[in-house]
Amino acid sequence: MMLRTLTLFFFFATSLTFSPLLASDSGYKIALEIENFDQTEAYLAGYIGDTPYILDTVAVKNGIVVFSADTTLEAGVYLIVLPPDNKFIQIFVDDKNQNFSLKANYAKLDEQAFTITNSPANKLFYEYVSFLSTKGPQARNLQEQIKAAEADGKPIDKLQDALEEINNSVKTYQQQLVKNNPDSPVATWIKFGFEADIPEFTGSESEVQFQRYFFRKNHFFENVNFKDPSLYRNPMLPKKVNYYLEQLTPATPDSIIVAVDYILNKVKPVEKTFRYYLSQLLNQYAEEAQNKVGMDAVYVHLVDNYYARGMAPWLEKEQLEKIMLESQRRRPTLIGRRAMNIEMRKEDGSKISLYDIKSPYTVLYFWRYDCSHCKKSTPFVTEFYEKFKDKGVKIMGTCVKMKEKDMEECWKYVHEKDMESWINVVDPGNLSKFTAKYDTRITPRIFILDKDKKILINRIGAEQLEEVMNQIIEEDNRKLKESLED
Repeated sequence: MMLRTLTLFFFFATSLTFSPLLASDSGYKIALEIENFDQTEAYLAGYIGDTPYILDTVAVKNGIVVFSADTTLEAGVYLIVLPPDNKFIQIFVDDKNQNFSLKANYAKLDEQAFTITNSPANKLFYEYVSFLSTKGPQARNLQEQIKAAEADGKPIDKLQDALEEINNSVKTYQQQLVKNNPDSPVATWIKFGFEADIPEFTGSESEVQFQRYFFRKNHFFENVNFKDPSLYRNPMLPKKVNYYLEQLTPATPDSIIVAVDYILNKVKPVEKTFRYYLSQLLNQYAEEAQNKVGMDAVYVHLVDNYYARGMAPWLEKEQLEKIMLESQRRRPTLIGRRAMNIEMRKEDGSKISLYDIKSPYTVLYFWRYDCSHCKKSTPFVTEFYEKFKDKGVKIMGTCVKMKEKDMEECWKYVHEKDMESWINVVDPGNLSKFTAKYDTRITPRIFILDKDKKILINRIGAEQLEEVMNQIIEEDNRKLKESLED
């Protein structure tokens, strides 16, 4: 279960602003005696979140590897990594005992039969692993039998009862281990898998489902001690956080904002853990904003409520300024805001502003004639317009080139791509400041606005326009029908 190949990152203390070690008089010493191992070195790796980093490289002498230093390791989960396949032995390091040894046979690593000396936590962990190794095959065998019986139309009640008995035995073992060893890092590890028993709810089927969902979500972290500093180096917490955000939280900006605030409030007691998750969440939603509608709002929220309030003191001034600037660029185009007005120039030289366009829906399409992605997107937009022009949709197509010498090529593109029926505009000199108002660093950029020029959708692909527009019109028709009925 714990042995597999591993992708590793090398840790360089000078490249990060935090230290992986804490000063101590005693230091640490972890020894491994490994049989049938012919490599000349081995690695000690530690986690930051769920990413393993190489902390130390040590020569192998006569099958013995000793990792040691005059400083102590931070409590958490570590790995002894064995090349060339990067198979590893997982170990727990706590604050009380950092001097222990293991004995293993490289040819039998998959059996996980290690002799452990002077480390109650690791001895306890591999006893637990050994127990699971007997129950796992039994459970898989029963699952296969159940699948075969279902295919043959045979009864499965006894097989299901047997599987349930195995599951209960594992659960009982885990609960007893945690009860008998409450302060062990192994108990912390196991408790990540614990969830509160969901009570019986009453009501309709949908009401019961909602109650079960909210109960599970509200109690999802009740077995996690967020004040434990070892969580910073425990890969189980990122998995649990990701599950909470991705599986238990609706994929809407408002819901995710509430969820990330909840997570950050939970991890706040330990500065390093808070720092890790604040940075991770900012990076995550900066990236997701490129592919998922509305995630810009999560990014801006994190900047406004944490970075702008001095809650990331580890950042250099230049880094913080970049983050703040990126937030300012994203802010004007958040879904739900009224799009900022821009006054542009048509081909005949006359001027028109966005707010001059009267229509139930306006599509803003920012493009460049020398943009390969625009050349692929434009046919989708022209096809979309032919289908929706009679449904109250107008398109304001903007060539984002800002030099007068480029205007001829802009208009040439309009005529070649059959865009004449749109409202086509340019703004040489960027007098309207459209580049800042609509963040046109990357093209194409597409927005859908309602009759009041409120942003309904941003950052979608041209190929999505038809589907999204149909959904918007259908939802608006539904709301209109409900209001008439009321």
